Amino acid sequence: MKIYTKTGDSGETSLYDGSRAPKCSITFEVLGQIDELSARIGLLCTYLSDVTLMRKIQRTLQDFNSHIATIDKTNRKLPVLSDDLPSELEKTIDEMEKVNPKLTKFILPGVTTADAMSHLCRTQARTVERGLIRLRNEEGIVLPNIIFIYMNRLSDFFFVFSRWICHTSGNQDFLL
Repeated sequence: MKIYTKTGDSGETSLYDGSRAPKCSITFEVLGQIDELSARIGLLCTYLSDVTLMRKIQRTLQDFNSHIATIDKTNRKLPVLSDDLPSELEKTIDEMEKVNPKLTKFILPGVTTADAMSHLCRTQARTVERGLIRLRNEEGIVLPNIIFIYMNRLSDFFFVFSRWICHTSGNQDFLL
C-alpha cells in the first residue's frame, strides 16, 4: 500500500468517518496541534528513563483524535474515554508536588533539556486546549467534556513535571 493517495492534492482530506473537509479547517488545526503535542512528548521521552506515563498520555491523545476526526459518530465505534483520566493526572501532580519545593516566584524553562521539553509540552497542551474551544464554539462540534477537562489538567501536569525533573535531578528551577 502506498502512503500517498493523492486525494488531498486539492486541499481537502478525509476524516476518520470518511467525510471530507478542507485541510485548513479548525478540525484539522486541532488534529495537527494534538499530533504536535504527541511528537513533543515523544521527544521528551528520549530524555526520561521511565516513559510509561508519557506513552499513556500519547495513547489518550490518539483516542481524543479519533473523537475529533469523527463527525458522524453513529457509524463508528470510538474509544471509550474514562472519566478517571483527569483524576489520574491529578494524583500524579499531587505526588510530584509533595516533593517539589514551594513555588514562590515565576520560573524560566531550560534548566535541563528535559524540563525545557516538558515546558514545550505544557505550552502545546494550552494551544490544543484553545483549539478545542474554538472547535466547539465556532464550529459547533460536540465532543466529550472529559477531553476539555483532561487537556486543562495536562498542561498543569507538564508544569509540575518540569519542576519535578529539576528538583529530582538536583537542579534548581531558574527563578525570576
